[in-house]
Amino acid sequence: MSGFLVTILVLHIFGGLVGMIFLTSYMLSLLKEDADLKKLSRISFYALLAFLGSWILGGYYYLTYYGKAVKPIITKGDFVWVHKIVMETKEHVFLFLPFLALSVFLVTFLLPGIMSKDKNLKTSVAFLAFIAQSIALLVAVFGIIISGAVGK
Repeated sequence: MSGFLVTILVLHIFGGLVGMIFLTSYMLSLLKEDADLKKLSRISFYALLAFLGSWILGGYYYLTYYGKAVKPIITKGDFVWVHKIVMETKEHVFLFLPFLALSVFLVTFLLPGIMSKDKNLKTSVAFLAFIAQSIALLVAVFGIIISGAVGK
């Protein structure tokens, strides 16, 4: 694998982790009584950017390298199920992350006045961020499993 593709892969992973950090910060800050919704709007925007970046870089890596070089190794080895189940699931579940992050951002950015007064909306958006965070964590674990299958 070229140095460029290694960089793309590392940035893909880093983007996902940064997005998870921003979502965690968002959730913890949102549940405070005096949550700063302007700051939360920025944090949710950064999470969106991180997931979009990771999404694009991961897609590039998949199309230019994984499908040609990594997938054949996994599908010829003892862990065929890793590609057939784990990678296929990762590919499809990962598609939701930018849209969930976009939803969190848009509600926070467009409805700060309502969010500051409506505890149910605040709780719902925090739960949406939690769902996105959980999916991001699952995708990260799947990435670790896939990486392990290549080395076996």
